[in-house]
Amino acid sequence: MAATILPKLKTRLLWLFGTTGGLLIVAAAWDTLIVVFLSLFSGPVRSWDLADKLGVHLGSVGRQGRIVVLYHVLALPFVAAIACFILDQVPVKASQRRAILPALTAGYMLASSAGLAFGYWGHNWIAHGLFLVGLSVVFYAGVLLAVALFPTRTQADAQTNYAQFKGIPLERLAFFLTIVFTLISAAFGGGAGAFFGQDFLAFLAEDVVRLEHNVYELAIIAHLHLMLTLVDVGLLLLVIRYFDVRGRTHKWVLPMTLIGTTVVTLACWSIVFWEHAHRLINIGSAFLLPGAVLVALYGFCSIVRERVAELRIEHPSLGTRIAALLHDPVRFGIFFELIFVNFVVTGPGVYVAVNLDAFRQGPFELERRILVGHWHVLATLSAILMVLLITDRTGLRGRLRQVVGWGLVLGSSAAFISVQFYMFRQLGRDIAWAELGFEVGIGVTMLALMTFLIVRATGRDGHRSANTR
Repeated sequence: MAATILPKLKTRLLWLFGTTGGLLIVAAAWDTLIVVFLSLFSGPVRSWDLADKLGVHLGSVGRQGRIVVLYHVLALPFVAAIACFILDQVPVKASQRRAILPALTAGYMLASSAGLAFGYWGHNWIAHGLFLVGLSVVFYAGVLLAVALFPTRTQADAQTNYAQFKGIPLERLAFFLTIVFTLISAAFGGGAGAFFGQDFLAFLAEDVVRLEHNVYELAIIAHLHLMLTLVDVGLLLLVIRYFDVRGRTHKWVLPMTLIGTTVVTLACWSIVFWEHAHRLINIGSAFLLPGAVLVALYGFCSIVRERVAELRIEHPSLGTRIAALLHDPVRFGIFFELIFVNFVVTGPGVYVAVNLDAFRQGPFELERRILVGHWHVLATLSAILMVLLITDRTGLRGRLRQVVGWGLVLGSSAAFISVQFYMFRQLGRDIAWAELGFEVGIGVTMLALMTFLIVRATGRDGHRSANTR
């Protein structure tokens, strides 16, 4: 029996750690396991008192620092998956890919493992040192990725269907600048964090929103806002590349994305010395958001057109078009999330910004709850988009694709909509249905995600060749 199992296990491990599809599954599974671990100490299972049984430290002492480490523990595998996907989609030298992928994988695994050990099983400073080593290795891989993506005129597409500027492809330039901005922003936050105060004090941005900030606090606040924005820009660029967006949409969206990303990045860096920099951030966002909507509309039209052509229907009715759009929940979900984000993140965020004076006169806990929920929804929605991309990239097919796709889309949508009512409820008001809504939604989403990961990690690889131009 062992003679049969071991060769299959070896083959599976070689696929998981030796192919792009496998590495994407490993990164997604790594983050999922961390989320499952954290779920043991929150929500409905909190009463089980598993923390004490597992020797996990969840006391109030060091809580802020523990949460800050946790943010990095979750973000690193996610960022590594995006970098891996970029290497899969954007042409680079094989030697550069071989140098980057092992560093990315080893770096995020070391950093997240050591970070969890430091934050949740006693403050062992050796673990903290290994956490920093892992961060450094991921940063090194990011530098190699930036070098590999450096745009030149020789990479320009001979066709005229893609945005170019003096022979330089704007798409590759956007990937390059996004990576460079991310590296600088990581150093921006890391430098401030390393030298913050004299006692390595930790703070959460939502706890000090109504207080005066010193330069170190402003740098860290700018860092955390910008890193999530750049992650979303990277996801948008991946959607554009993966689905081969072209023509007028490509020529409109790429310049808008470049301008918006550059303006937002420079504005966030300026927060440390310019108190009105947030106004410039709004201007940059005004370029980014319409670009994402245009890509979503382009994607919806492409889905319908391909499905109608497949069915050989010459004059499809409106119902036929809607059915064609919903035929593939994975691809529908990818473009749906680009528009849905405006209803559960952008819209509520603008509402709070317009009525900020009224919120500032109200209870602090209400404002804090909205701030925390706002960026948690954006981060989770970004993760759902990435999982849908990985699902399509690794070639999930058949009925399981329907189950996983709709589970991710409907489960996350129910959670994101319900949490809006939870965030904006008045203090003391009990809306148990909203809590039930996002808990059930999260549960459905996690079940769909774990089903996909288990099937992909243990079954046939389903690997298909990447989209190319």
